Amino acid sequence: MKKEIIIKSLSLVNFKGIRELSVSFDERVTDIFGRNGSGKTTLFDAFTWLLFGKDSQDRKKFDLKTLDTNGAIIPQLPHEVSAIITVNGEEIKLCRRFTEKWVKRAGQTERVFTGNEEERFYNDVPCSAREYDAKIAGICNEDVFKFITNPAYFPSQSAEAQKEMLLKMAGSISDTEIAAGNADFEALLAMITGKTMNEFKKEIASKKSRLNAEIVGIPGRIDEKKRDLSEPEDWAAIESEIKTKIAERDKIESQMADASEAQRAADNERMKIQEQTTALRRKRAQRVADIEDEATADYRKKKRERDNVQFQIDSLTNRIRSTESAINARKEEIERHNNARKVLIQEWQSLQAESIAVNAEQVQFNESDFCCPTCHRQFDVEDIEAKEAEIIENFEKQRKKKLAAIAERIAANEQKGGAVKMQKQRSIVALEASEASIKADKASIEQLKSSDVYRVELTMPDVKPLISADAQLAEIDKKISELEAKSSIPAAPANSIELKEQRNALSTAIDSLKSRLKKRDDNAKAQARIDELETQLSKQSDEIAELERIEFTMLEFSKARSAAIEQRIDGLFSLVRFRWIAPAINGAEKETCEATLNGKPYSTCSNAERIIIGLDIINAICKSQGVYAPIFVDNAESVNDIIPMQSQVISLIVSRDEQLVIEKSPAQKSLFNNH
Repeated sequence: MKKEIIIKSLSLVNFKGIRELSVSFDERVTDIFGRNGSGKTTLFDAFTWLLFGKDSQDRKKFDLKTLDTNGAIIPQLPHEVSAIITVNGEEIKLCRRFTEKWVKRAGQTERVFTGNEEERFYNDVPCSAREYDAKIAGICNEDVFKFITNPAYFPSQSAEAQKEMLLKMAGSISDTEIAAGNADFEALLAMITGKTMNEFKKEIASKKSRLNAEIVGIPGRIDEKKRDLSEPEDWAAIESEIKTKIAERDKIESQMADASEAQRAADNERMKIQEQTTALRRKRAQRVADIEDEATADYRKKKRERDNVQFQIDSLTNRIRSTESAINARKEEIERHNNARKVLIQEWQSLQAESIAVNAEQVQFNESDFCCPTCHRQFDVEDIEAKEAEIIENFEKQRKKKLAAIAERIAANEQKGGAVKMQKQRSIVALEASEASIKADKASIEQLKSSDVYRVELTMPDVKPLISADAQLAEIDKKISELEAKSSIPAAPANSIELKEQRNALSTAIDSLKSRLKKRDDNAKAQARIDELETQLSKQSDEIAELERIEFTMLEFSKARSAAIEQRIDGLFSLVRFRWIAPAINGAEKETCEATLNGKPYSTCSNAERIIIGLDIINAICKSQGVYAPIFVDNAESVNDIIPMQSQVISLIVSRDEQLVIEKSPAQKSLFNNH
């Protein structure tokens, strides 16, 4: 069913640079004239924002608020777009309002900006965003709206998006229909089972790119390995020479082993003699110790006794020092107790004097005590006597209270004095005990020093004559001398140095020959790697050739499909034709989708030709989709005559008019006029 959407009127309030504007539109053609920046495109932005919350460039975020001459946003202005449209003759009123939220918080004098809010009305009924979007979608799908209201929209899409829309319009042609009767095409479809043609194309391109990346370094690696090959030698002669020299080295090592065995036997004998010598030296040392112990036994006994007495004297001396320190501490304690007692005695005497003074106090009467405090009238005689008795009673109560407090302090003083006296007595007793202890310890020291054990003179006996005269030591020294003489006889030297030099020379020669022989193995490995790389290069080159063949088949298939679709698509348009294949920079061909006018590609067309192409495409899409909506033609002054359109046309024309000029045309006409 055909659906026709027409704008009857559009009203703007504080939208972008327009403070307030209302426009009524002709059902067929409306021309809007104005200088650049006068607000022509703003009308298109306002209409798309009213419907979809976006400007005509499909942007959700754009500056719709009104700015002052300095480019700053003017705050607290309402922003609103409303319109009356008809859908198949049914009138619908739409409104979208954008306002700032300003709140005056507690304790503040001015309101502050807290955000924006948006309201939507459909036939004056407020709607939520979801409800409003659903109602607009019921009028026209947003994606379709973009294609049928802006002549520049379709050509601005990617080739794939344009193809998708054209295929929807033309109806599908299956790949099987295109491949029928062509063996290469049928084989191609068999390969891409489960994928789209574009996915398979990307897969082939990826494989080809990977193979090219791998191949690019292979020739260099082959050349590098060839440079690593060494000049061939007589490998059999080298192997024979190695065997001969190894046999000679084995013979020399056998001779060295025999000489080493003789040396080990001599070393073992010397070690045995050293062990016997060591045992005799230990025995000699023990015998000397026994002689010394026997000769100095009495001396050591008396020395131990004297050392014991000296230890007792040192212990008593240390104890005296410690006790003297304790005596000094006790004396300091007694002095502190004496000072404390003096302070307490002075305090006690002061308290006694204070008690006597309190007892001596007499009651004092003032004349004011016997007058009324309010009217100052003197009391009667009976009242004066009662007042005197009361004053005396209160005075005595206070005296008793003071005396009780003083008595309590005197008791506490006497208690402290008794405690200090007791502590002083204990310190005196401890002092006397310490002095007695020092006296006893000094007497003990004098007694120990006067003992025979302490006073005896000790002399260490000379044991050297006894050691020299001992027959057992003489026998041990004789045996040690014999063993030392035996171990000093040198062993017959083996000609090991010369043998080692011969062996080392042969080992060096063998290593040199093996190094030369290793070049044979290195050459074999290098040649094997060269063969492997050449095989890989050949295989991957064949794979790339096969991938390129597949790419060529896909391109031919695309051409065949394009030719089949082109026949259908071209019939949908009055003026426009589409090209599907374009030459690439390298001379090859690539798939595309570009509108043409009289064979001229859209990318090379003038602005007028591009508008004509866009309008012809809109006619075809509207017919295909069954929906007709207002078309906004920007820069319409570049077109001599707009092609016949079934949709409402709003031409945005650059002129010298400072303010927008709206002209309704009952029929499409030439856009050239006196404006």
